[in-house]
Order: sequence, then C-alpha cells, then structure tokens
Amino acid sequence: MQSLSESVIIEKARNGDTHAFRILVEQYQSMLFSVACRFLGKDEAEDIVQEAFIRLWKNFQRYRPEVKLTTWMYRIVTNLCLDHLKSKHRRNWFRRMDMNETNTVPDPSTPLKELENHELMQYVLKLAEGLTPRQRAVFILRDLEGLSSKEVCEILSMKAGNVKSNLYYARSKMNEGLKRFYSLTEKQMLR
Repeated sequence: MQSLSESVIIEKARNGDTHAFRILVEQYQSMLFSVACRFLGKDEAEDIVQEAFIRLWKNFQRYRPEVKLTTWMYRIVTNLCLDHLKSKHRRNWFRRMDMNETNTVPDPSTPLKELENHELMQYVLKLAEGLTPRQRAVFILRDLEGLSSKEVCEILSMKAGNVKSNLYYARSKMNEGLKRFYSLTEKQMLR
C-alpha cells in the first residue's frame, strides 16, 4: 500500500482501513509530536498526539478532502494542546524539552554551535511562556513550525487580521526578550 498516492490512502483510511490509517500515523506522528512538544513538553505531548490520532480515527468521516490533511491534523493537535493548557489553569505551561529527541535543532557544525543553538531555543521557549495562549499558538505555528498565515487562520479558526495582530504582539515580546538574552550573552563574553 506504500506505493499508493496519499489521497488514495486517506480515502481508504476514511472508509475504515486500519492499515491505511497506520500508514498515515507513521507518516505524520513526528510532525504532530514536534508541534505538541512546543506547547507542552515531551511527556504531555505523547499523550496529546495519541489523543489526536484517536480523534482523527473517530471523526475521519467528517474530514473534507478540499482541506489539506496536515492542516486538519494541526488544528486537532493545537486545539488539544490549548484545551489541555486551559484545563490545568497553568501559566507556566511550556516545559523545557530535550531538543535532540524532538529533532528541532539543525545538525550544527561544531559542539559549541550546538550548545549555542540549544541555549537559544531554550530561551525562546521560556519567553513563549509569557505570551497569551493565542499569541503563543500563532507564534509557534507561524514562526517555529513555518506554516503560512492562511494555514494558521484555518487551524486556529481566526481571521487574518487577528492572526497578524497576535503575531505582531508575540514577535514584539519575543524581540524584547531576545535583546535581553543577547545583551546578557555579550556581557558574559566580556568577562
């Protein structure tokens, strides 16, 4: 079945073919796990991704082929993450994650560069804790996951103006925090 087109696999899965659904899980699991990790951290992300695939299976008949499957899956994971954050009434929702396990840092050329990338990403993730849930969702999906503004609108059910506004405020807050980070880093280097 691996040689079948994705649209055929999707259609088979929609009709209850568990083998086709397993192929989709294998294909998209790491992508969804990466998104969930950015919201929640590794341990909670595993549960969210599992729940996302359960919901996808149960509701596959409602999937509309004119919408990209990845957009629909991003929406399911993002909504589950936001619901999880709201239900726990947590302000400090973003746990540090092991960057090597989630494969979010590119392969660096030197160990020093790897350390710098890891420290920077940890700082960015820590800064994201100070964003509102919507700002954080827009920032993660648009800037960290690299989705288009249109895709973010579809996933979060937001108007383009709201996405732009939330992204503007998120980037402003992140920019202020990164200026502090680089200022501290520069002072440490001068010692």
